[in-house]
Amino acid sequence: MDSGRVFEEAFRTLEKKEVAVIRNVHGFPERDKHIISPYLTLLICHSGSSRALYDMQEVVFRPNEVAMVLPNHIISPIERSPDYSTTIIMHSLAFEQEMTQRRMTHDRNKFHKLPACLLTNEEMAQYMKAVELLEIISETPVSRYPHRHDMLLAQTDIMTDMLDACRRDMDQDAKPIDRNRSIFNVFCNQVAIHYREQHEVAFYAENAHLTTRHFSVIIKEVIGLSASDYIEQYLAIQAKNLLSSRPDLSVQQISDHLGYADSSSFCRFFKRATGLSPRQFREQEWSERQ
Repeated sequence: MDSGRVFEEAFRTLEKKEVAVIRNVHGFPERDKHIISPYLTLLICHSGSSRALYDMQEVVFRPNEVAMVLPNHIISPIERSPDYSTTIIMHSLAFEQEMTQRRMTHDRNKFHKLPACLLTNEEMAQYMKAVELLEIISETPVSRYPHRHDMLLAQTDIMTDMLDACRRDMDQDAKPIDRNRSIFNVFCNQVAIHYREQHEVAFYAENAHLTTRHFSVIIKEVIGLSASDYIEQYLAIQAKNLLSSRPDLSVQQISDHLGYADSSSFCRFFKRATGLSPRQFREQEWSERQ
């Protein structure tokens, strides 16, 4: 089964299963396309390597690394080696919300600054044993394990602690991130949280305690795009993903989901960003899949 279908099946069953463990993944969900997933995703690299942009910043993923992709952040695949092989773990929305509440001391945002954590061979072997048990629990019905939900939470706690221990060692040797890049990282996290109700740069600048002009200059220095361009690209990618993956949603519903005042405003934005109307884009996507 190709990577796209593997991920589609995982997405379809994730909310019911709470945690999905996908082994032997050799590619990206969709080749040459931006990806924004609402699910927290862990990637464990066993062999080969891949290169991508994570929120417009290049990252390389290598063997023995465990990377965390935070919900609603942008992954733009560039290339992968022929021997690239990973295991992927995804948390459902409700499961990740509960994990966040349980682990208030666990700072997931540090994985946005440095997405991958390098494990030793021994640490990787131990971590994969934990993954194997997580997979067994996730694939077992509640009729067999009445406390299955609590077991998944407990096992994920264990795996989080294992990563935290490795991460502490790595963070001690890491170079401090400069102020401008730190501001950009916070901006990306804020957009991922507030994109539905906040489209204006002023909101994000105010959160950073900066003027809109100064804030925009900093963002452009980091990624070569203005803050408004980044927000527009982000919204366009979200819109494309919804138009191509959610045929059950009308253009009006997608417009509402992305926080536009009306569908006309959304359609003007989408045409300006992509050169196509939402309907034209959807028809083109569906025809390519035939």
